[in-house]
Amino acid sequence: MPRHRREGPASAGEVHAAALRGHDARRRSGGGKPERRLPRRSAAQRGSRSAREHGPGRRAVLRRDRRPRRGQAGRPGRGHAAGPEAAGAVPILRRAAPVSGRPPGAYAGYVLALLTCLNLLDYLDRYIIASVQSLVRKDFPLTDADYGLFGTLFFLVYLTTAPIFGYLGDRYPRRGILALGAALWSLATAAWALARSYTWLLVSRGLVGIGEASFGTLSPPFLAEHFPVQKRGRVMAVFFLTIPAGAALAYLIVPLLGEERGWRFFFTLVGLPGLLLAVPIVFLKEPPREPTDPADRKPLYHIVSSYRELIRSRSYLFTNLGYAALTFAIGGMAFWMPRYLETIKKISLEDSNRLTGGIVAGAGLLGTLAGGFAGDLLMRWTRRAYLLFSGLGVLAAIPFAWVAIVSGDRGTFAPCFALAIFFLFLNTGPLNAVILSVTPARLRATAVAANIVIIHILGDAPSPFLIGWVSDRSSLQSGILLAVAAMIVSGILLLIGSRYLPRDLERAAQRSTVTEVS
Repeated sequence: MPRHRREGPASAGEVHAAALRGHDARRRSGGGKPERRLPRRSAAQRGSRSAREHGPGRRAVLRRDRRPRRGQAGRPGRGHAAGPEAAGAVPILRRAAPVSGRPPGAYAGYVLALLTCLNLLDYLDRYIIASVQSLVRKDFPLTDADYGLFGTLFFLVYLTTAPIFGYLGDRYPRRGILALGAALWSLATAAWALARSYTWLLVSRGLVGIGEASFGTLSPPFLAEHFPVQKRGRVMAVFFLTIPAGAALAYLIVPLLGEERGWRFFFTLVGLPGLLLAVPIVFLKEPPREPTDPADRKPLYHIVSSYRELIRSRSYLFTNLGYAALTFAIGGMAFWMPRYLETIKKISLEDSNRLTGGIVAGAGLLGTLAGGFAGDLLMRWTRRAYLLFSGLGVLAAIPFAWVAIVSGDRGTFAPCFALAIFFLFLNTGPLNAVILSVTPARLRATAVAANIVIIHILGDAPSPFLIGWVSDRSSLQSGILLAVAAMIVSGILLLIGSRYLPRDLERAAQRSTVTEVS
């Protein structure tokens, strides 16, 4: 009995069977064309998946199919482009257009200039305490441990309050918090000029930590919202150049103006300008921001799960621990070196501050730039390069730091200390590149936040106090040598982490389920 052809569109099974019959026909006829061409899928069929994934209330995220659908071929069918999704590439997150399409102009440049000037005062106020140490101790009978507590207290308060300001900055206007923070740390710095007791000094230093935590947490995102993505890299470079500049200025301001003015004059001088710059921040225009998506507020167990996933990356773990030991060494030497030069090397206060500031500014800036370019170049040869280069750089600094500390020749100190600072600052770019590269894209902000807390809690928060504690029981030279011991620990940890770097880079690439498209 003859079969009757069914009217209507062909089913997926019939289309697949027709394709097989056409393939057999071509084989039998030596490559001739099949009698029937495969029908193209209708617009409704082609758009069904897009409608499900791009419908109302859903983010525009394209995900890879983990299992092929019935009737789909291994290669893209007729009428479909062989895009990244078809090839199994990393899926793409299509972000919405910026809330404000206004191109950055004179006003954005004004915001950058204002916040950069305040950031310079931020680091000037942070490091001025080290350059006037001898002047302060003439009026207050403090031990080295007592004075080292100022640095430790600052960082403990800074790390404790920074997450709070991050929470507030995501939910309330930032310009008010920025202005209050700048006014608070400026007043607290100037309050040192009125101090009459050690308790007064401690409380004022803690308030400086609160004010600087608010500014350091909120100023980068506030600034970034005034510039498009393709310009944010250079903007942040200008903004953070104030770190070595502020530290160097703190060391140089005493010899430039003269120590006979007294330490109270210097705290007033560096504190009051922040109050003046805090006023125009109040009148800045708050850039429009996208409202917070309630679906993005993860419960606590999701946050804990994110940190557990970060720790599973061995290169991330060893990088953070090695970075913390490196921060211990740099922070401890920055805090105690002017005092060490004055008491051990018998260099005057003005000369010691001038020498320390010049070396940190010159060698630190040169080392940071050289390390970034060299690390990227070496990654072409081996995927272990970032941590191998960083670990060897820290170990290379050890002999120069040792000679600079133990040598009695003042002429030997300057070149050896400069070389030690150069090798230590080689690691700034490569280490931060590792932290970002071995973590999935969805966890990079969390990874950076965790890195900040780790390197300060284990690094420059305890180092000033511990070096001062050893100095009280032995000598300041022995205390400074703790920084050299921290360099040894840092170099070893970074070299160990380099063993896991290629594997973790590959794993992070596989787990990165979304890639931003600017």
